[in-house]
Amino acid sequence: MSPARKVLISVAAAAVVLAAAVYFVGARETLTALRHTGWPAFATAGATIFALMAFQAAAWARLERELGDRPRFRTLLSSTIVAMAGNIIMPSAHLGGEPAKILYAGRNTGIAYTRLAGTVLLCKYIEAMSFVLFFALGAAATLLGLGHVLLAPGARALGLGIVVVTALALAVCTIMWLSLARRWTLLSFLAGVPTYVGLRRRFFRRLRQRSVRMELWASRVFREERHAVFPAFCWYLLTHVLLFVRPLAFFYLGWGIKLNVAELGLIFLASQVMLAVQFMPSGIGTLDGGMMAVVTIAGMPLSVPQCAAYLLCIRFWDASVVGLGMMLAARTGMGLFRGAPNVTTKNTQKHEERTGISHG
Repeated sequence: MSPARKVLISVAAAAVVLAAAVYFVGARETLTALRHTGWPAFATAGATIFALMAFQAAAWARLERELGDRPRFRTLLSSTIVAMAGNIIMPSAHLGGEPAKILYAGRNTGIAYTRLAGTVLLCKYIEAMSFVLFFALGAAATLLGLGHVLLAPGARALGLGIVVVTALALAVCTIMWLSLARRWTLLSFLAGVPTYVGLRRRFFRRLRQRSVRMELWASRVFREERHAVFPAFCWYLLTHVLLFVRPLAFFYLGWGIKLNVAELGLIFLASQVMLAVQFMPSGIGTLDGGMMAVVTIAGMPLSVPQCAAYLLCIRFWDASVVGLGMMLAARTGMGLFRGAPNVTTKNTQKHEERTGISHG
């Protein structure tokens, strides 16, 4: 089955699930909540996601400048939009759009694909490490502010789950940092595991070779350009702050509801965990059920229709990003859900001569 057909089936299934969720909450109640939301809250939900992509592009641009490349910020922002579109619509937890991101940037900047892939991989590492730091801070604020609720008999599983997930995230963050600092090629090792059991050996052998080149490049940049890594880390940290305060701005502008830090932390934790197991575009189904559950368990001053209205507004802006990403991809002559080709450009050959790192 072609990738486009898979996406169409996924979108159709997501539409059915979303309609079922609205029916379960109550179509009339949800529409009433949407009408009372107002334009300021609706616009805030959209401004947040576009500001988030601008911050991500700024972090990427900071690293590229230190490497001697001068791609236009507009090009990197467009590449980020294309990637975000893929991440929203592909059920693969924030990885579906990265090949399209590399391909789009490569075609519009002339930078070697493998070099771009290594820098994008480093960006994902930095983003993940900044996310884990903010996730841990959010978990601490949630447990301190809502500990009497989350550690009570009825919600103890949720409280313990937050502790366990946070501990695992910190462990993964430590491993990521060590892998960059010590030139560990963990992704390459994982890519080579299937070959040990005879599963598509040729495919996974080629995947492992590409992963090694990407990881070595990312590790070199991390170790030798640390003065550029910290600003990128700060830019990514700002993206998490935006996601953290988005419910505060939305519900205050829409209904005058003031959520405290602990409640915002719980919404942030729940939404990020649900998106990590994204099975449908925009996390439809899992995100809805997860957010409504935590709002009910924690006794937040939010009704279920208000939560549904919040999620519908986010889905509208997600759909707008997908449409814009597809338009940008089409203008470049590429498919949004097509992986980056295995090519060697003149820029790649020059890079090999300068660094001594072969890209194959």
